[in-house]
Amino acid sequence: MLLATPEIPKEREEVLNKTVVFAVDRSGSMSGAKMQQAKDALKFVLNHLRAGDTFNIIAYDSEIESFAPELQRFDESSRKAALAYVSGLFAGGSTNIEGALSVAMDQFKDPKRPGYLMFMTDGLPTVGEKKTAIIAQRVHRVNNTGTRLFTFGVGYDVNSRLLDKLSSENRGQAAYVRPNEQIEHAVGRLSRRIETPVL
Repeated sequence: MLLATPEIPKEREEVLNKTVVFAVDRSGSMSGAKMQQAKDALKFVLNHLRAGDTFNIIAYDSEIESFAPELQRFDESSRKAALAYVSGLFAGGSTNIEGALSVAMDQFKDPKRPGYLMFMTDGLPTVGEKKTAIIAQRVHRVNNTGTRLFTFGVGYDVNSRLLDKLSSENRGQAAYVRPNEQIEHAVGRLSRRIETPVL
């Protein structure tokens, strides 16, 4: 194996615009500290997007809701509106994982644009399709743009088999956060890695 790391000059200003979509679990089990951690993580990434990036937020429990009907171009106005939306999220209902991921994947239209889906959950699917293999198969099938799917599991009741499969089959990574840890730290590490793609 040959591992080569190209040097990227720090003064380089030309970077690729990217699309980031968040799918955040707001089911009843996320109430309290978990919901606050998820909000903090979302706000962190929103505050680190760049002009020219596009984004959207999918909040799900039994039902699926979008911050906006289509991707939003990141600017000061959309940032403030998104932060206000995140602040108003509250936990309640069941967990429709397949539905949320299908809606989130449908946001990505341009295969030439770097796309990242950040998926946060603390539990098992309880609404819609519940079988791990079928959910992963369907998500992979609708990922027509090469979107990278990064999964963040919160707590001890997470279906790690599902999250590992989703991330590995969609060119992403899975991270797990214990109840006493801060999910925004894990999300922040990823955010810094994808902040300025050059290839």
